[in-house]
Amino acid sequence: MRANTKRKLSSVFKWALTIVVAFVILLPVYWIFISSITPSNELFSSPIKYIPEHPTLDNYIRIFTRMNLGEKIMNTAIITLFALIVSTVICLMGAYAFTRYRSTGLSIAYGAIVGSALIPGIVTARPLYDLFKQFGLVDTFPGLIMLYTSALIPFTMLILGNFLGEIPISLDEAAEVDGANMRQKLFMVTLPLMRPAIATILIINFITCLNDLFTPLFFSQKIEVLSVAITTIPRETSYSMPWDLISTVGWVILLPIIIFILVFEKQIMEGIMAGGVKQ
Repeated sequence: MRANTKRKLSSVFKWALTIVVAFVILLPVYWIFISSITPSNELFSSPIKYIPEHPTLDNYIRIFTRMNLGEKIMNTAIITLFALIVSTVICLMGAYAFTRYRSTGLSIAYGAIVGSALIPGIVTARPLYDLFKQFGLVDTFPGLIMLYTSALIPFTMLILGNFLGEIPISLDEAAEVDGANMRQKLFMVTLPLMRPAIATILIINFITCLNDLFTPLFFSQKIEVLSVAITTIPRETSYSMPWDLISTVGWVILLPIIIFILVFEKQIMEGIMAGGVKQ
């Protein structure tokens, strides 16, 4: 009887904690959404209305017509797509080499790549800007793609490397006995087993690229992406903030992230657990 009571109390506590945490996390998201569909003259009404009386899509129309948000979305899609592809391919081949071949030099190189994630971007911003300026890469798509890719590589290498470390090397040895070369071992034996990790890392890196504000703000002036759209919102006066438009742009940025998490939540958790923990 006592054990049954303890289980019920434990279940009640877990559900209560889950509800509290969900409320704390979801309330700001809900507030951003209702602010985006609330007319500006009703945004600060008192008492607070948690459901808009006159919902409208005027704010969305305004940001797409006045802020050219469609072009920013296209720029973001181009940069993010190429950065995801390049970083995943490079890290997949690099992780395979680091996990299948052992030497002091490779261990140092792997540690340097993963450890570079600890260096704040602001520290390397000035020398990188001077270097990119010399090669004419500032405010260009190739330059931004290179910057995004370099930012994704450390975490991608860590996850893929740990995941590959869990795949028995005996599979490669068996493929060698059957006459497989290096390319065949990588693409026909190892790659199919890496699909959960690759899917997970693509999702996480997509969210990372979408949230990156510093890189496009520092290295680009003409090419605008979605994350800097909030900084280009027009103000009616220097003392007022258009919170309705800010909330609308924020929701446009949040929406694809929310969709990805809801659809691929299982793959994200499985990939992180498989790639982040060594047995």
